Amino acid sequence: MNGEPIVAIFPSRVILTKALDHIMELEYLTVHHAAIIAKAKDGEIVILDDDISPNEGAIAGGTLGAAMTTFGLVQLGALALPGIGALIALGTGLVAGGLVGSFTGRVAAGLIDMDYKNLQVRTLAAELQAGHPALVLDVENSEAMLQWLREDLKPYRAELVELLHEARYAVSKIART
Repeated sequence: MNGEPIVAIFPSRVILTKALDHIMELEYLTVHHAAIIAKAKDGEIVILDDDISPNEGAIAGGTLGAAMTTFGLVQLGALALPGIGALIALGTGLVAGGLVGSFTGRVAAGLIDMDYKNLQVRTLAAELQAGHPALVLDVENSEAMLQWLREDLKPYRAELVELLHEARYAVSKIART
């Protein structure tokens, strides 16, 4: 990462979506990670990011492990076993491969945690007003890109475009007014 993530707060989800489409078309900007943070009227906080959760890793790893083990047993000649031996061998391989793959996928997804600045993002989310979603962008050379993004997001009425550590304090001031 090359610096602090940039935060932009928008007056509505629709405007944030249009602004995000515009940001993805900007040639001068290289986005490494992105997250959308929203707060519901009942206080529930939703963070959509580009992470793979441990559950998603377990599902992917389990599926891949089961398939690879089953195909491996077929290659080794499991179908040549007499009677129901082939079904028992393939079923056992399917379960064993699925369990090992699931465990491995869950551990790998937990270790490859791309959830950058998690505590800062959650603190920012708690300060947001309901109906005013935030876009957090981890971009290359964020300090230099900040002014460019401010200009590019003016048509989308971005209420705040700051570096993450500065945005937390600014959002809390806005929420109090």
